[in-house]
Amino acid sequence: MCQPARALRGSNLMSDTASYPRGGAARPGAALAEIPLETLHFEDLGRYLLLPMMQRVRVARQRAGELLGGRTVWMVNSTALGGGVAQLLRTLLPYWKGAGIDVRWMVLRGSAEFFRVTKRFHNHLQGQPGDGGVLGTEELTTLDRAALCHAEALASLLSPEDVVVLHDPQTAAMSVPLERAGATVIWRCHIGTDHHNEYSRNAWRCLRPRLVGVRRFVFSRRTSLPEWLGGAETSILTPGIDPGSTKNLPMSYGAARATVQHLGLAAGVPAAAPRYARTDGSVATLAAGPTVVDSDGPPDWGRDLVVVSLARWDRIKDPLGILDGFVERVVPATGAHLLLAGPDAGQVADDPEAEAVLAGVRERWRRLPPRARARVHLACLPLTPPEENAAMVNAIQRLAAVVVKKSLQEGFGLGVTEAMWKARPVVASAVGGHLDQVQHRHSGLLVDDPADVAAFGDAIVELLRDPPLAARLGQAGRERARALFLNDRHFVSWVDVFGAALEPRAGANRSTGPGAGVPAPLGPGAAALDPADHDALTGLWNRRRFENELDRARQNTERLALLSMDVDRYNEVIRRHGAAAAEALIQSIAHVLAQRLRPNDTLARMGGDEFAAVFPSATPSLIQSLADGLCTAVREQTHTTGTNSIPATISIGAAFFDAGTQTHHEALRAADAALHEAKVAGGDRAIVHQSLQGA
Repeated sequence: MCQPARALRGSNLMSDTASYPRGGAARPGAALAEIPLETLHFEDLGRYLLLPMMQRVRVARQRAGELLGGRTVWMVNSTALGGGVAQLLRTLLPYWKGAGIDVRWMVLRGSAEFFRVTKRFHNHLQGQPGDGGVLGTEELTTLDRAALCHAEALASLLSPEDVVVLHDPQTAAMSVPLERAGATVIWRCHIGTDHHNEYSRNAWRCLRPRLVGVRRFVFSRRTSLPEWLGGAETSILTPGIDPGSTKNLPMSYGAARATVQHLGLAAGVPAAAPRYARTDGSVATLAAGPTVVDSDGPPDWGRDLVVVSLARWDRIKDPLGILDGFVERVVPATGAHLLLAGPDAGQVADDPEAEAVLAGVRERWRRLPPRARARVHLACLPLTPPEENAAMVNAIQRLAAVVVKKSLQEGFGLGVTEAMWKARPVVASAVGGHLDQVQHRHSGLLVDDPADVAAFGDAIVELLRDPPLAARLGQAGRERARALFLNDRHFVSWVDVFGAALEPRAGANRSTGPGAGVPAPLGPGAAALDPADHDALTGLWNRRRFENELDRARQNTERLALLSMDVDRYNEVIRRHGAAAAEALIQSIAHVLAQRLRPNDTLARMGGDEFAAVFPSATPSLIQSLADGLCTAVREQTHTTGTNSIPATISIGAAFFDAGTQTHHEALRAADAALHEAKVAGGDRAIVHQSLQGA
């Protein structure tokens, strides 16, 4: 069981405890690991950043001090090694420290089952079937239980008003308990799809109720937003690279050649152990070597043109498609070689599919005809120590004739950014962030159909046969990376995100009437809402529209949770303060509920002092946590009606029902039965029945 964590003053983090998957505990050291960060300064990047860039950074640094003074910013993700998110945090957060921000980096620890579930989310959000499994009740229960333990552990470290930035679906379900603990929660999603399908829509349906604690959403591209999320609470933030990091520092041809020779990826033996420049200005000797090399004999990089792919072993990165396109189109047309390289699959903690994907690539390589196999080379690079891995990648990218990224879907694609910064010509699939980085035939080549292996191979051949074109695209790519994708812009954009999350909106008043997330009430001169669908007092859906939407939801989801909510002692409010004050209280409570339930838009006023909401793909622990949070929010809110301030509480009953066999009338009766229990128990509480039979 999770051990209780030290909560914030006055917080009500959890109403219960949950078992951590595979026996883990909620202690910070068991559920989370803190990654140490060094301190770096933007002034050290003066040779890369132009004067206007440095001026933007100085202004942003001053604003960050005003916004974040006295607060700690907690960055939370699922791995310290492997993948773009870990790379972003490792290389960019030290500059935040140097800018005076108190930032800490925490990494989730989880069971194999937890990472299996989150990998499935990762695939489905990008519109891919992944392992072919579903996101059902068992998977969502695994996600929610782990989230409660992770959130408990983090809450024991928080101070009031801290900011927590959660990264990607692995952390999404932490938003509700952390928001209840008093943190300002920002959710940063690095993945998505350009065109939603049944996989992505279902994954977003599952995540939606788990994101109601989020104050601000951050995506890399607007096309990645789910269809239900509006732009008002969302920021679009382009990632960036650190030009002063080991991976991106200048490296001489001799040092790069010695490095690939040391790795066994190039013919010959280095005259001396390869050395590389480190971020702190020192020089180190490379000691580590690859953990896997499949090659019938390495190429001579001084004579042979080598096409390079550097990416995680992930089906979405399509390593088999790269291999097939190279063998089918490049091998017959040129004498070039292909290096398919990625991280040591066993060192990427949050990707349980990596080893299977790598095994498939190695098997395909072994079955190639000897002539083709001699031109294709596979390598796994160790991720530790991180600076040695960065030096290996730097050397390989700098020697590449062409760098390729053939992702079937892509969040942003920092591998493209790195290659552009090194002035290497790029061939990339026209998906996701590749479209933002590469201007076709100006700073690289884009292939319209990511599944078209022939077109991909032909684009590589074009660059290999036309060195002037390759050089022109590479140089244009470097200048584009300098202007748009370095960490100065990334820092400035993040300060804007913090401002959007922390600075009160002009004219906002949380204590009266509907606001963001709640339609304005109908009235003379107001923009008309359809009175057939909306409640005139609150602007929320009315009973008729709610029941219609509930029936529609039953057709799309097998299992739903229904919340029935009622204001405690409402008749006493009418008697003591009058009908007008009672109506103002209903408006205020409607506003609080809508704010807490965003981005859920099924909240309805059923009449009088009764409200209801429906949640697909929810688990009992999630609904209990959400409902407890609603009770707390209404209790703690100041409900101002004219010159009076009226204290108020609500009671909530919740029930789950099988959409395929039970009607919405049965569900409403079950939720009302649970609500009655909450009222009898004294009110100001939530009771959840896990099935209709439990009612």
